[in-house]
Amino acid sequence: MKGNEQDRRLIILAVLSSVFLLNDFLFLTAKSYGMWLLIDYGSRLLAVGIAFALVRRKISGAAEFGLTGIPFRSGLLWLLLLTATGILIDQVGWRFLKQLLPLTQLASMPKIDNSFVYIFDLTFGVALVAASEEAVFRGYCFTALHDRLAPRVLVALSAVLFGMIHWSQGLHAVLSTALWGILPMVSMVKTRSIIPAVISHYITDLVSLGGFVPENWFSFMK
Repeated sequence: MKGNEQDRRLIILAVLSSVFLLNDFLFLTAKSYGMWLLIDYGSRLLAVGIAFALVRRKISGAAEFGLTGIPFRSGLLWLLLLTATGILIDQVGWRFLKQLLPLTQLASMPKIDNSFVYIFDLTFGVALVAASEEAVFRGYCFTALHDRLAPRVLVALSAVLFGMIHWSQGLHAVLSTALWGILPMVSMVKTRSIIPAVISHYITDLVSLGGFVPENWFSFMK
């Protein structure tokens, strides 16, 4: 029975991961921000919908997606560490790798020129990104693999898988997001909760997409 349960979880992880991996093929066809957001939101809502259906039908539990409580002090410490590391990698590591590596970017999100859509994306959109990715690539990835792999291997594999879902944005995106994905999985291994990672993921993406860090701060990298 335990073997069947492990196999079931692997299949679920493969299905959920495929939703994120395959949507990058659709990004290649997106010529407007509206189409890009439709593809992005649609794929993430599909993944969330699958997870919700699994929980509702009691095939999986919410805890299998990392949706468990965490002591306030521990949660706050992980939140601060994850946020600081995430912003550093996203702001500096991303740019450094983009300068260092050959140009391999195949798709990028068109600029949003509608203020309402822009604000909606920074709130709902970024929250959807954070929640869906952490639930799948930290929460459920841990559930599906922790009985099969040593913790270090699990952390490394989940980071690689997380990096690969950004393949259309180029090698620099794959490497920087893989690097970024290490610590959230360490947090998941230690706490069994994705809550600090979801919040820090949201803040990191908000800082990036909101343009809160001026470009001229990185003039030394040009």
